[in-house]
Order: sequence, then C-alpha cells, then structure tokens
Amino acid sequence: MTTGQAGCVATVLAALACAGCVDRRFVIESNVPNAQVYIDDRPIGAAPAHSSFEYYGDYTVTLVHPGYETLTRRVHVAAPWYAYPPFDFLAEVVWPFHIRDRRYYYFDMFESTKTRTDDLLNAADSLRGRGYNLPAPERPALPRPQPAPQPPPTDPGTVVPPAGVVPGVGPGA
Repeated sequence: MTTGQAGCVATVLAALACAGCVDRRFVIESNVPNAQVYIDDRPIGAAPAHSSFEYYGDYTVTLVHPGYETLTRRVHVAAPWYAYPPFDFLAEVVWPFHIRDRRYYYFDMFESTKTRTDDLLNAADSLRGRGYNLPAPERPALPRPQPAPQPPPTDPGTVVPPAGVVPGVGPGA
C-alpha cells in the first residue's frame, strides 16, 4: 500500500468516524413557568422542558402545576423525509453532518376553579331531598333468609355424639 492510498483510506475512515446522526428533541413550553411535564407518564422536568425521543408517532404530554387544571394532550410527531428507508440509513450512518430535529410544543394551562364549600353542601342537600321524594318501589326487596349457623369444625380425634343425645346423661354415664 502506498502512502497516497494509506492517506485516502485514513481520510475515508476519519469521515466515517465523524458520520452524522440525528438528534431528536422535544421542547415543551407553557404559559405557566415550572409546570411539571410528563411525556408518556415519564417525568421530563419543569417547563420549559427538553427531552430526546427515539421514534416518530404519537406521544401523550401531561402538564401539572398546583392551582392549575392538569392538562393532557396527545401530540403527533410526523416523520421527516430522512426517517424513511433508505434515507434513514444515510442520515444515521453515512451523512457527515449532525441533523438536529427539534419539535416545539406550547400549551396553555388554565387556573383551576375553586369550589365553594357552601355550594357543595347545598348541592348535596338538594340531592338528598330528591332522594326522599322518590316514590316507594313497586315491589320492595325481601330480606334474604339467613343461613343456619354451622357447628364449629372438630378435631378428627374427638367423638361427636349423635343429635339429641346429651353426653353425661342417661345409662352408662
């Protein structure tokens, strides 16, 4: 192998070693700073949150913050042209540059409504009153007959007298 050929081989190997890859990341933002972000029930962090992802498709994003309604949304991450065969192989292995795929999502959270205790108690009293005003059932349920009490289990070594015989009374006692 000549010096020129060795240089070409070294250049090709260096180019393959520096071959690109695809860096896929979510960026989740919200109108509420520090809302906790979950993607497919996996905690990501506080908004604005960053997380990598491996595949394109559907994800469930959940945002939680005290004083705000929990927000759950299903998002679809569409695959770009370089995610389909044979381009995916070229983008992951052969392409000499990094590909950065950033997906930005923004969610509006709303303050939770406070239920007044008086309103809740009034609604409960109203339902209770409606229950009292219901008509009597046409055929009331009959009580179920109770099963006869069973004697306790005995040891196999004890002798149980027949029914109607009282031990210790009568002939031979």
